[in-house]
Amino acid sequence: MKQLSAQRAESRRFTRWAIIGLIVIFIGIYVLPLGLRPMVVPDEARYAAIPAEMIRTGEWTVPHLAGIRYFEKPVLGYWMTAASFLAFGENTEALRLPSAVMSGLAIIMILLFVRRWTGRWDIATLSGVVLATCLEPVILGTTAILDAPFAACVTATIVCFYLGWRSQSSSKYGWLISAGVACGAAFLIKGFLAVALPTMVLAPWLAWSGRWKDLVTLPWLPAAAAIATALPWSIAVHGASPEYWDYFFWVEHIQRFTGGAEAQHPEPWWFFAPILVVGLIPWLFASPLAVMGLARRGFGSPESRLLLCWAVLPLIFFSVSSGKLPTYILPCFPPFAALITVGLIEHFGSVDNHRRVGQLIPGSILAVIGIVAIVSSPFIPTDSVHGGPWEDGGTWRLAIVGLTLLFWGGTDWVSCRSDDGLRRVFIGGIGAAAFLAIMPSLLPTGWMKISKAPMAWLHQWTPLAERSTVLADRDLIHAGYWIWPNADVHLFGNPGEMKWGVMNFKEHAEAHIQTSDLAKAVQAASLEQPVILVVTRPDQYQKIIGRLVGINHISEPATKSDRDVLLAVWPAEAMPAN
Repeated sequence: MKQLSAQRAESRRFTRWAIIGLIVIFIGIYVLPLGLRPMVVPDEARYAAIPAEMIRTGEWTVPHLAGIRYFEKPVLGYWMTAASFLAFGENTEALRLPSAVMSGLAIIMILLFVRRWTGRWDIATLSGVVLATCLEPVILGTTAILDAPFAACVTATIVCFYLGWRSQSSSKYGWLISAGVACGAAFLIKGFLAVALPTMVLAPWLAWSGRWKDLVTLPWLPAAAAIATALPWSIAVHGASPEYWDYFFWVEHIQRFTGGAEAQHPEPWWFFAPILVVGLIPWLFASPLAVMGLARRGFGSPESRLLLCWAVLPLIFFSVSSGKLPTYILPCFPPFAALITVGLIEHFGSVDNHRRVGQLIPGSILAVIGIVAIVSSPFIPTDSVHGGPWEDGGTWRLAIVGLTLLFWGGTDWVSCRSDDGLRRVFIGGIGAAAFLAIMPSLLPTGWMKISKAPMAWLHQWTPLAERSTVLADRDLIHAGYWIWPNADVHLFGNPGEMKWGVMNFKEHAEAHIQTSDLAKAVQAASLEQPVILVVTRPDQYQKIIGRLVGINHISEPATKSDRDVLLAVWPAEAMPAN
């Protein structure tokens, strides 16, 4: 009896430390580093500009990008970012905060699922640690795009439905309603996939479990809650812009899925296999052990079957689709995290393998790489012009990388020497978390094109831009609209992703300056209100400008070209002195 009591006390102590560790890991990876790297164009700038425009214009129903109707996504993701801006200011930390917060929701949901499955808080907490330290969830959970909020809502939909299915009390209805609200929220973030993904997971799972009655009776309450959540805005956007649903359904869903080579982002069927492999790092390297543990445990439980359906069926669905992006499979990572955690605990609990020398190899490799990084850091060029990886010359980062890899390698050694499978997983997660926490500060800005992270470069021209008419091409329109909120910014040249809005609304077509209209736009330039052209592909546009100057259609501008960005100013006298 005393031994059992001691074991329970030890389990409670470990659970407390694991929960504290998970909280620290989440803060260290998903909160503190949010402002350490520059905003990346076009995605982050797009999802910054649209909510900022909502705040400035008061138009909260129909999304606009640079004054042009933008129907690629519904509105909830923009609302979340706008709320963050209003609370914390328009900065990169506030921009990325909704993705981080929603990643936290996904972690909590998978923790609740594993707790209900295993009956143990310690294993459940470790599943949160594994999910929080997988590479793809970390990258997307700290980036201002809509995939992390969407994946979190899909995760909440599936988990809440499962908890409702499991419940034998009145809480069943609360969980089912919560599942519907989460589904409706997911719909307001990304559209009809919010219905498709949970359906393709839950329906086969209930059928596999032989729960045919539940398949017919349980979905009605979540469906009603989902409709109640999504319907008010859906009606409002139809009234304000009836074209929305036609474009959003046929172009953004049907054409993207079935368009073949004409679809957006066409890729081969196997595209997601390497994405999944890379996205599961660092737990990918322990996955063979997890597979052995899962094989020992079997897939006879409803929970293991649900996780299998959840991990595999969306992966197959997205692989069949014509259009593919690496971010699409983010909803598959929570079930993989749960399966890896439970599989590892099962394996470590059944095999005495902690003294095998081969298991020390990964930690040794990390330590060697860390030492090499520390030793080589004084010899790395500091100037990006001469090949330095960071624009600010901060080669100290390489030494930090080395120290962190040494720490990671050390934790791996400690993990391998432990007799307790729970501690092995927990300590392994701590080492990986340390590296993932510093990763945002390592973005090699010196090797990047300016057009991918242009905010610092554009910021120096703010006084000029705010008294000018700015013509920005499709690559820089998001950044220009964000960094120069008080400037008169127009879309120039190929409209790119805003083509549909420009083509289908007369007022937007008039605001779009085509390349052939450059001479006409420049003729209105004056010292009081200059015209700025800011574009990528400098060589191409310098030739266009040269031809127009040669035939006396425009005057010679003052220009500034840096890597892949060109800024031209008319009249030339308006260019500030260096």
